Amino acid sequence: MDERTPYETSESGDEAEGRASTGTRAKLAQYALIGIFLILFTALLSYGRGVFLPITLALVIGTILAPITNFGSRYGIPHAGTAAFLVLGTIGLLSTGIVFLADPVRDWIGRAPEIGANLREKLVIFDAPIEAWNRLREALGAAPSQSKTIAFDFNSSLLQPALSSLTPAVGQLLIFFGTLFFFLGHRNTLKESIVRFGSVRESRLRAIKIWNAVEASLATYIATVTGINAAVGIIVATACYFIGMPSPWVWGALAFVLNFVPYIGPATMIVTLLGVGLVTFGSFYQALIAPLFFVGMSTVEGQFVTPTILGARLTLNPLFIFLSIACWAWLWGPFGALLAVPLLIIVIVIINQFATKDEVKLPG
Repeated sequence: MDERTPYETSESGDEAEGRASTGTRAKLAQYALIGIFLILFTALLSYGRGVFLPITLALVIGTILAPITNFGSRYGIPHAGTAAFLVLGTIGLLSTGIVFLADPVRDWIGRAPEIGANLREKLVIFDAPIEAWNRLREALGAAPSQSKTIAFDFNSSLLQPALSSLTPAVGQLLIFFGTLFFFLGHRNTLKESIVRFGSVRESRLRAIKIWNAVEASLATYIATVTGINAAVGIIVATACYFIGMPSPWVWGALAFVLNFVPYIGPATMIVTLLGVGLVTFGSFYQALIAPLFFVGMSTVEGQFVTPTILGARLTLNPLFIFLSIACWAWLWGPFGALLAVPLLIIVIVIINQFATKDEVKLPG
């Protein structure tokens, strides 16, 4: 028989409600601290872009190249020697690309006024929709627009911002190559140092599994996508050659690079091919041949070829890919968009390793 008085029952209920309220406030305070940390961390990444971007890029590329250092160590080649070879190879590859692209880019910059006038002449068909849109805005109370047609400076509005965002400073290059060399040369030491942070055996084994899974997933993804993108670049260059576009190998190389960035890369390539077609050909419909061809090829590649080759293990959710690209492009520009998918793979691998319920066992 319950001998508590109604007052005592009410008091104990108030105490339970107070404890629940205290727990709720503690959770809200915890969530608030996490939110503040994420905001400050995002601000730090944005403010320190000049340092964090080359370091992150070097670490991602170093993780992808790690299997090469392991292969060299099997034949008695020290990691530092393999790292020096890979860094010098990267420098040589970048230098070769700059040499081959310098003349076409300089030619397009020199023809910027002519190209801008040509594009304005070809895009006159959009003057009527633009004028109708301006009239609708004015009817809704917006300020009258000064421009009734498409008008832009090709050099200042397109080429110069693109080249400035894609041309890192000397300091950033030094940070990138220095981080890449020391990461590849001393990767095992760094791995051992990270594993030692674990206080118990299980956490150390989990750290090893995460490290190995990240390396394997990134290497597999990048190697597969690089092969696919190389085929895309060759097909685009061949198609541009037969269509009659100038410098077809330049557009093939551009398609190869841009295809590493889902959605944004193919969209940029379509706009580029349309612009080059408008400048090159006299007919608007003839200028549509190359971009329409790329749309068809990109659709087949993105919907069938890449998912089939990568398989379910490395096929990522399109929404996560889009949000990752939007976030990193906002923080770090074009290079952030290039790093978005590799960083997303790293995050997903880490989450999967912590979410697994299987018992952690010793290798072998």
